[in-house]
Amino acid sequence: MENNNYQFISLEKKGKIAIVKFNRPEKKNALSEAMRTEIIDVLDTLKEEKRVKAVIFYGGEDYFSAGFDKDEVQAVVQGKGDYQQFVESNHLFHQTIFEFPKLLIAAVNGYALAGAFDLTIICHLRVASKGSLFGHPEIRFGACPLFFPYMTLVGRGKALEITLNTGTRETFLTAEEAYRLNIINKLVEKGEVLNEALNLAKKITQSPEYVVKQLIQVNNIFFDQVKTFDTEIDTILKSMSALLGL
Repeated sequence: MENNNYQFISLEKKGKIAIVKFNRPEKKNALSEAMRTEIIDVLDTLKEEKRVKAVIFYGGEDYFSAGFDKDEVQAVVQGKGDYQQFVESNHLFHQTIFEFPKLLIAAVNGYALAGAFDLTIICHLRVASKGSLFGHPEIRFGACPLFFPYMTLVGRGKALEITLNTGTRETFLTAEEAYRLNIINKLVEKGEVLNEALNLAKKITQSPEYVVKQLIQVNNIFFDQVKTFDTEIDTILKSMSALLGL
């Protein structure tokens, strides 16, 4: 069953599992404000659908996403874009994913960069193909990556290295290294990513729904994600405001 009412994403349902596929190939699935709005809308809808027990984000066979739309981010950093609108859109996007009560899995081929790397980290689980790349090139033109979600997976020191020192292709994390660091849960061949993500979701959702939901809630409480994320965003925004003279 498919839903094609969206411009930049598509929705397919396979039993209890929903697949949200990114569909902006001309921009390497860059997460524009309009695309983020569609993702928020589809998650809000799926949250209320009782039959859906898990959601998979999938970029396709060639790449997951290049991250937030570079032109939009650069416009804001240079003081030319609508700063307040960008801030509100950005915050709502991350908050919606943080607070989503059902299982979220990122299925990655090719690369997940910048805000797309953040997106995969915020998801509960990650499946990636061998040779995939992860990094934060946006730091090279003044956009600050998230930090806290990485710290919960790899610790403070490694999280700082990942956010500060993956700005070029030479320093991107490979899927193999990400798997070694426990960032990636399943490392598979390129053609197996979506099927592996589906299999993982199906196995997990065989357990009673309340158990899965409870563990997701406990996970959020343990890491105090929402509160910490709000503090982190406030700090980043204040710094950007000062730099931009706003």
